[in-house]
Amino acid sequence: MCTRYAFCIILLFFWLNTSMSFNYTSCEHAKQPKFMSSCCDVQRSDGTIKSCRKSLLANSTANGGTNLKSDKVALHACIAECSFRANGFLLSNGTVNAVAMQKSYQQRYKNDPAMSRLLEKSLLGCVDYAQQRAQQSQWMHSKGECDYYPATLLACILEEVYINCPSNKWKNTADCAAMRKYLIACDDVKSSKK
Repeated sequence: MCTRYAFCIILLFFWLNTSMSFNYTSCEHAKQPKFMSSCCDVQRSDGTIKSCRKSLLANSTANGGTNLKSDKVALHACIAECSFRANGFLLSNGTVNAVAMQKSYQQRYKNDPAMSRLLEKSLLGCVDYAQQRAQQSQWMHSKGECDYYPATLLACILEEVYINCPSNKWKNTADCAAMRKYLIACDDVKSSKK
C-alpha cells in the first residue's frame, strides 16, 4: 500500500508520455506514474516546484542526510514540502492551509472553473486522509527527513483528479481507460472513508 503512494508521489513530478499498454489484474501491481499523467490534461507548470527541486538537489548531501539524488521518493516528498512552505500552504503546526490552496487553484484555473472545482473538491476530500496516511507511514522516514504529508496530499488530489477528469481534458485511449479502471477499483481514499 505504501509503495502505491510512493509511485503517486513520483507521478507529481514526471509528466512524460508512454506508449506501453497496461493490463492491471490486482491492486497490488504498481501504477506507472509516467502513464497516468498523460491521460488528463492538467496545467502543470509551477516555478516553485522547479526552484525547490534545483535547491534540494544542489544541497542534497550537504548536511549528511539522505542523498536525494538517489532516493526519488524522499526527493519528491522534500520538493512537495518545500513548495507547500514557499506558497504558504503548510502551517507551522504541520496542517495544510486549505483556504490558501483553494485560492491558488481558483487563480491558476480562473479560465477553467470545472477544473478549479474538481481540484478544490479533491483537496477537501483528501486533507484528513493524507494526514492519516502520512502518520501511518512515519516509520518509513528517517529522523530529520522531510514531511511526507504534502506529497501524500498532492498524490491523493492528483489521483482524484485523474479518476474524475473532465471529459474535455481526458485522453480517451485504451491505456487511459485501463488506468482509470485501476484507480477506481483500487481507490483506498474512498474505501478508507466508509
